Amino acid sequence: MPHKNILGSSPAIRECIRRANAYAQTNSNIVLFGESGTGKELFSQSIHNASERHGQPFVAVNCAAIPENLLESELFGYSSGAFTGASKEGKPGLFELAHNGTIFLDEISEMPLALQSRLLRVIQEREIMRIGHDKVIPINVRVIAASNRNLYDQVCKGQFREDLYYRLDVLALTIPPLRERGSDISLLARAFLTEFGIAQNRKPLNLTPAAAHYLEQQPWQGNIRELRNFCERLSVLCSNQDCIDADELPAFLPDTITTTHFIQSHSVFSPSISGEQARILNALATADGNKTAAAQALGISRVTLWRQLKKLQEEGNLTR
Repeated sequence: MPHKNILGSSPAIRECIRRANAYAQTNSNIVLFGESGTGKELFSQSIHNASERHGQPFVAVNCAAIPENLLESELFGYSSGAFTGASKEGKPGLFELAHNGTIFLDEISEMPLALQSRLLRVIQEREIMRIGHDKVIPINVRVIAASNRNLYDQVCKGQFREDLYYRLDVLALTIPPLRERGSDISLLARAFLTEFGIAQNRKPLNLTPAAAHYLEQQPWQGNIRELRNFCERLSVLCSNQDCIDADELPAFLPDTITTTHFIQSHSVFSPSISGEQARILNALATADGNKTAAAQALGISRVTLWRQLKKLQEEGNLTR
């Protein structure tokens, strides 16, 4: 710990790594909180790798990605003939496969309430029973759960069992969003561009200081996942370049990334803006922050639109 892929030197990520390292030295259950794309599975894997269980299985499951009618059999397994379509040999569940290791339950908030009750029993009793069987199977598994929702709020709404919440939430770790990590953004971007350059057997695309600063000002709602995707797109579409500057970047960003956080309502407009600037902001508001649609309505390019927005920011006439 830290994992080789957890890059960053910002105070926020360093404190997160420090806590994760401390948690790795225990066998207590952990809940990771963080927005989508912040790296919850990466932290979970890193905690496992730094723990005494590092030589044992690490099993990850996305509770939201498996259909509700299949999730129980995936987690706990089933015996021969347990239901129509069941394998004749039966099947071990993910908890069995994670024996002596770690199971990572991502998006735990999406688990149905009925299944939460069974999960609670498994955690309490440290044993499972396959569907359609009466044999009890002892298990020794550390549980790391993750959610991009506030689980306590879900408890208050009756959407998550309170007893399961307290059973899981022994140790909690909140992974900071990318927008709170400052220069880590440009550090990660350069690392991704190097990675993609090597994969394409070419010299990595470089960022000018202005381009790096520009990226650090973006909201990155999808966090590291979104930044990585952006860098891959940049690397592919700029393969004939050695370097890229700030004024070239807007064309490669998603339509709304630089505008939805600026254009919320007319109440954020300064009374000192010109008629032309008001026309641009109205077009953006009408297009719901979509730069491509707004630029087309205005009869200008996206780059020109971006420059106008940047000017508004610099003059203090558009709040972020």
